[in-house]
Amino acid sequence: MRYIFKIIAATIIFLMALPSGSQAQCKQFSETEVMPLLGEYIVSGRYNTLKLREGEEILIFKTLSKGIDYRIIVKCVDSLAANLHFTITDWEDNTIYDNQSQGYKWDFKSEKTQRIKINVSVPKTSENPPLKEGCMTVITGIKPDL
Repeated sequence: MRYIFKIIAATIIFLMALPSGSQAQCKQFSETEVMPLLGEYIVSGRYNTLKLREGEEILIFKTLSKGIDYRIIVKCVDSLAANLHFTITDWEDNTIYDNQSQGYKWDFKSEKTQRIKINVSVPKTSENPPLKEGCMTVITGIKPDL
């Protein structure tokens, strides 16, 4: 009985470790469609990529260092792009960037070390299923000192 339990547990752990098709698809989207938009900037650590559906919203926290030039990109697949909305706020919820008027990427120099919030949402365009869904990536790059 113990032997069967160990096999079942090992199988579950193995299956959880395998990347799902959607995760692999979103990783490919990030690497082929979003990373080239960094240009001369280099990825500053991890980036966030996931499948997002109409009506969903995510909140990401980032720490920025004083005196560093940053590029933040929030991009999704074309099927969601028209509805994608994101704002960047400081810790006191003051809006410092809104993509409605300025686009999917933001270049800036951090004047102080601070934590920011990136709120990404895709409003519903209709109440009838199927809801649109697709990959979305939030990536932060830093400009190297040359």
